[in-house]
Amino acid sequence: MLMKGVYIITMSKSPRKKKVTICPECAGNMKYDRNARLIVCQRCGLAVTRNELDKMRAELRKFVEVEDTADEKRRNRKDYLDWYLSQKE
Repeated sequence: MLMKGVYIITMSKSPRKKKVTICPECAGNMKYDRNARLIVCQRCGLAVTRNELDKMRAELRKFVEVEDTADEKRRNRKDYLDWYLSQKE
């Protein structure tokens, strides 16, 4: 039973987040075009199917070297610190 003047407001705990597809060519936003059945970049106009987009991303990953080892990160920090301190002298 609700009393007069008391309102119940319901809100979802986690707002629905939109999944954004990034263009592999120009890093623009891509949207699905239902009529053409393609994913189209809004910036450069690249139009691909989902399979083609996955293949393009897989090829790009081959060329990107990920430095995730602790030794490489430590070495990079030391190199940067040496460079930074040399600029201060």
